[in-house]
Amino acid sequence: MNDKYQVHRMMYEFVKTADDPQMKLGAEWLGSVFRAVDEGLPIVYHSFTMFSEVMVALDLQSICCEGWDIMAMMADPQHPLKSMDVACEAGIPEDLCSFDKALIGSVLRETIPPPTMIVLSASPCQNMMISYQAVSELTGAPLWVSDSPYNLNQEGAIEYWTSQYKGLIGFLEEHSGRKMDYDRLREVLEESNCCVEYWLEGMELMKLKPAPWTGAFGVGTFAGITTFGTPSATAAVKAVRDQIKDRVAKGETAVPEEKARMIFFHLMPSWDQALVYWLSSQGVVMPFMVFDDYRVEPVDTSTPESMIKGMAKRALNTPMGKLGRGAFDEYIEDMLYAVDEWQGDCVVITAHPGCKWVTGGYGLIKRACRERGIPLLIYDIDLADPRMTSADESRAKIGEFLATVIQHKV
Repeated sequence: MNDKYQVHRMMYEFVKTADDPQMKLGAEWLGSVFRAVDEGLPIVYHSFTMFSEVMVALDLQSICCEGWDIMAMMADPQHPLKSMDVACEAGIPEDLCSFDKALIGSVLRETIPPPTMIVLSASPCQNMMISYQAVSELTGAPLWVSDSPYNLNQEGAIEYWTSQYKGLIGFLEEHSGRKMDYDRLREVLEESNCCVEYWLEGMELMKLKPAPWTGAFGVGTFAGITTFGTPSATAAVKAVRDQIKDRVAKGETAVPEEKARMIFFHLMPSWDQALVYWLSSQGVVMPFMVFDDYRVEPVDTSTPESMIKGMAKRALNTPMGKLGRGAFDEYIEDMLYAVDEWQGDCVVITAHPGCKWVTGGYGLIKRACRERGIPLLIYDIDLADPRMTSADESRAKIGEFLATVIQHKV
């Protein structure tokens, strides 16, 4: 076996026996990456705003790059930090998104398998765009960028975006030497449609009060993005849905006494997964996180044209793919929708320095929450680098905020 990528191989050995369905799915994905590496098979880098269905249909191994170093944290918390520092030492600006710095640093350190091809969507941010271009230059791998329309509802936008997805398929065919089998693509999309149905059912159950479950699950998780369209991803989401249904049937709740419902309308710190458990110990549940917000439709699998259009439309409705382009009104509308639908008592937004597309809208977010009387916390924290704000500092800020929220509820 190839002796490279030892931290990730250690991670694989650690999580492959986990009971959690999503952890097991992540282990299965890592195992498939290692097989591709060891057997010299083509590898496609892709951004988190682009699902893996096309790659699955073409039997190409995908790596969602924003999560590669994050997956190693349980085995070595310093691993992504080393990659970020190497990128900065090579001249990458300090204020680039830390996820992207980690990717560039991993390429320079040779701690991520090299790509055969690179594909991404031109949303949500310029951090991602310039970083993947840099990786293409460093590795020599050809790059495809699907250009995102500003407003999906404007005339001709969906047709233009569908043409971009057709170009994506053509790019992958050209550089892999493989031809898309649309019968196989139909199988993949019917699988992902099934996965989405389980996920949507689970998210409806999360609206119950008190909540039967807390924290994210489903197609919005990293493993879901990388394995979408596979039976394994569907099985993992179904398993979590089944756990939630079982808890509802038994009258079990996420916490013994639900004191507050937090709408986490950005991302959790990837290095502090224990935050969910800490919040639970305070009687606080998270029935909704921004990456849960996939208000998607099943893809019509009747024709190749309908399949491509459906995939394209669904990809552009990923949370950051949807909210990181166009006018900021949609971000506000979706945040308020989440508060209403999941009966949130407050909103927390992590002010990640790399997410500059959100920064300019903080004033609008504050005004919208003030007008609706929704308690809001926006606090500075790097989602991939704990050196900016530690777990203790983060919890102190959240804890002080929640004490006020809970006090005014009584």
